[in-house]
Amino acid sequence: MFLKLRIVFTILAAASIAVILPVGALWGWGWAGCCGLVAALFFGLMLLCKQKQEELDPQTQDVEPLLTPDSDHVRNVDTNESNSEKDA
Repeated sequence: MFLKLRIVFTILAAASIAVILPVGALWGWGWAGCCGLVAALFFGLMLLCKQKQEELDPQTQDVEPLLTPDSDHVRNVDTNESNSEKDA
């Protein structure tokens, strides 16, 4: 549910930003400022939905990073760098 709301709020925020210049040119810059405030409101609602979705979804909290300092890939890169320094 929160994912769908995030998508809707993102689209509405983008549409509000897109109409700022045309509204300002046609009806006045005060109305364009209102469009900017509406875009900020939709952006804030999108962030609120994102926060709620992350609180409810336990899978996103326990994700481990792909590269850690203890992983084999990082150790291989370190040994390759030290070998190239010895050659120089």
